[in-house]
Amino acid sequence: MNSDKLVHEWATAYNDQDFDRFGDLYTDDTTYECGSFGLAFTSRDDFMRHLQEYAGAVPDRKFTVKPTIANGDAIAVEYDFAGTSSGVHPGLPPAGEPVPVSFCSVLRLRGDRIAWQTDYLGGQ
Repeated sequence: MNSDKLVHEWATAYNDQDFDRFGDLYTDDTTYECGSFGLAFTSRDDFMRHLQEYAGAVPDRKFTVKPTIANGDAIAVEYDFAGTSSGVHPGLPPAGEPVPVSFCSVLRLRGDRIAWQTDYLGGQ
């Protein structure tokens, strides 16, 4: 799978909240890190559980993909994340408030699947 197709499928599955399809893009032993939020997971199942829990905190969340850079088995994806807080997560704004964040995700592939992802946050 080429990088543009993978990123399109990645963002579409996330935006559709299709956790099975999104999870299928990752290896079983995926490593995920987001230092800004203190998150680290070492399996696809743990990462998917986190995403499903977070879905309740920002139920209308969406990615808007911006530039993507690919080099060998690495892809860097810049995107905006936007949604509305449900008020259930203490680190997010009160219910009904917007949750806008810019991210850059670095994805490392093993074959056609994501084996490692690190997320970096930007400002708005």
